[in-house]
Amino acid sequence: MARKDLKENNYLVTTAEISEILGLSKRRIQQLVQEKALVRVSHGKFDLPSSINSYFEYKMEKMQTEDDLDKNKEAAKWTRAKREKTELEVKIMRGELHRGKDVERVMSDMLGAFRARLLSFPSKYAPQVLGKTEIPPIKEKLKDGIYEALNELSEYDPYVFFDQSKDKLYLEEEEEDPESEVALMEEGPEAYERKQEE
Repeated sequence: MARKDLKENNYLVTTAEISEILGLSKRRIQQLVQEKALVRVSHGKFDLPSSINSYFEYKMEKMQTEDDLDKNKEAAKWTRAKREKTELEVKIMRGELHRGKDVERVMSDMLGAFRARLLSFPSKYAPQVLGKTEIPPIKEKLKDGIYEALNELSEYDPYVFFDQSKDKLYLEEEEEDPESEVALMEEGPEAYERKQEE
């Protein structure tokens, strides 16, 4: 008897029935009607087979759109990561950024040299102040020695870090025009070698 009713109703269901069939709230059913994801025949009545097909198409389309968005997000993340990596490599090449191991190595050498200079301070300056009785010349001599030792720490040179690096990155030089090299060779080997040395 139920089949006969369904045939007579042409598979029409109410909002409550389609809500239960799809496992969605009545409010969500109304939203899907506005989004044209369900086929409503009249107020509160839905064509069940058409609505189910329409709903599945809606869900598939939505999943496809989300996949496209995910792919675009991933592509944007990849592009951003490549750009950041390139920017960091350029900073390393310019001496504006140093690797942790390189800094550790250079600073250890620098502090080791400073320590050695401090340890040699008494033996170097004791003989120089040994017969002096006036305090100002003794203070001046010791101050000069302290400044000399501190100078060891004040000499920052980014190329020291670059030279210590085990994985060096270089900025590529501008490419030479092959025709100008041919012209130099024609001028003679001396002209060509001069240009190569530059």
